[in-house]
Formats: sequence, structure tokens, C-alpha cells
Amino acid sequence: MDDTSLYLDLLKRVLVNVIYRDPPQPTFWYEGVTFDEERRTLGKDWPSLAHTMVGLKRLDNVQYCVEQVLKDGVPGDLIETGVWRGGVCILMRAVLRAHRITDRTVWLADSFEGIPDTGPQGHQLDREMALHEHNHVLAVSEDVVRDNFRRYGLLDDQVRFLTGWFSDTLPGALPRVLIKQIVP
Repeated sequence: MDDTSLYLDLLKRVLVNVIYRDPPQPTFWYEGVTFDEERRTLGKDWPSLAHTMVGLKRLDNVQYCVEQVLKDGVPGDLIETGVWRGGVCILMRAVLRAHRITDRTVWLADSFEGIPDTGPQGHQLDREMALHEHNHVLAVSEDVVRDNFRRYGLLDDQVRFLTGWFSDTLPGALPRVLIKQIVP
């Protein structure tokens, strides 16, 4: 394994915290309170300390996708919509750094307030899940996410925050992001 692969593999293990094996937080769909490596690898728990809940398998996929985009020369920045503690974006920024890519930005789009209540007009599954009732876990402030980037030494001018509800921020922001890539 080369140095880049070793670095990114270790980073992913730290992001999901299979290193120190923090216990999950009980949720409405999984009440376990002891670390389970298979669940963490598959992203089937809400970690108490880890910087992502997507699991190791999904982080492997994110790395593959970003590296494939770089290999294929696909232009543009990277974005995650709904970043929780920032782990996936930390990985995206680390992949760019590991491959010495300096002309792309990682965008973090989030309210940093949790999940909005979908209300009676929301989709039936959204109403049933009622994720807004778990904002004590899901709401992570922008300051905490920025601090998480700093802990990895990855908070720099290639990391940008798009703060607010998607319905308010994405319609106006995405054309700017796309235009920036098309018209230098």
C-alpha cells in the first residue's frame, strides 16, 4: 500500500472511529448502546463521538468516486448536502490534499440546526421518521464542524460553508458554483 492509500485508510478509520470504538447513541430504529464494528462499518448507528455516521463502506465509496472524478478529469467542485459532523467532507478534502489538487473546493451545505419539521404537508415517510425530534443528536453547529476540520489540519480556503436551509441556500448558490467551474 502506498503512502496516500495508508493515509486515507487511516483517516477513514478515525472518521468512523473504529479505532477507539465509541458507543452508538440509542435511536428510534436501533437501541444498541455497545460498539458493533459491523454496524459502524455499514453506517447503521449514530456514533457518540465519530465524525461521520455513514460508515466505512460508504467512505470507501466516496473516496473511490472522488478519485475517479480526478482520474477522469471531470471538472468542478465537491459538495455534500447535510454534513452532520463533517466527516464525509473531511475525507473529500483529504483526498484532494493527498492528490495535491488545489483548484477544487469542498462545499458543506447544511442548516447546522438539524432537520426541519416536515409538517403535515411533508412526505409520509419523512413524517413517520420525524427526524426533527432527534435534533439533539443531528444538529451540529458550524463552529463544531469547522473545529473538526481543524483537528485534521484540513480547514483552508478549499473548504467553504453554505449555511442555511436548502430551500433558501441551494437555488442561489449552485448556479454560482457551477458558473465558477464553467467560466474561470
